[in-house]
Amino acid sequence: MIKITGVCGNIFHDNKSESIDKSSLEHLKISRGELEKNRLRRETDQGTDVGIILEPGMRLYNGDLLEDNGKMIVVEQMPEKVLTVSFSEAQNPELQLLVGHIIGNRHRPITIHDGIVSFPIQSDSELEVFEKLFAGIIDKIQLKIEEKIFSPHMGADVHEH
Repeated sequence: MIKITGVCGNIFHDNKSESIDKSSLEHLKISRGELEKNRLRRETDQGTDVGIILEPGMRLYNGDLLEDNGKMIVVEQMPEKVLTVSFSEAQNPELQLLVGHIIGNRHRPITIHDGIVSFPIQSDSELEVFEKLFAGIIDKIQLKIEEKIFSPHMGADVHEH
């Protein structure tokens, strides 16, 4: 087992990745929940046993580069089910606030990109739950389930239930 105690870069957020031979990278697939752990043991796509021991408060992010004796490993966050909410009336702050309030009452982390709100769900059956919760405004929004990498907005401390 190799032990990793820190991150040496991120393929999406720094220039170090430009000098890396991406064909030699091993890939470590990790769920969003596991990214938040500071102790984790997993195998890469090439069978390397990896033990991750990070300082308290540190966490992994999609694209993080891990290195041990010249072996480079990239962290890949696994996609998950996400419900997206888009708005028929894009410039309606009251509607957007109400949607945020309803999602917040369910203790869901969100991300907002190009006016579309996304949040993780556990199963397709949750679509029906949110259709009921949004009953008074369902004609002004569109709900869609997607499978994608979810990165929550980091500005608020939201805990999932």
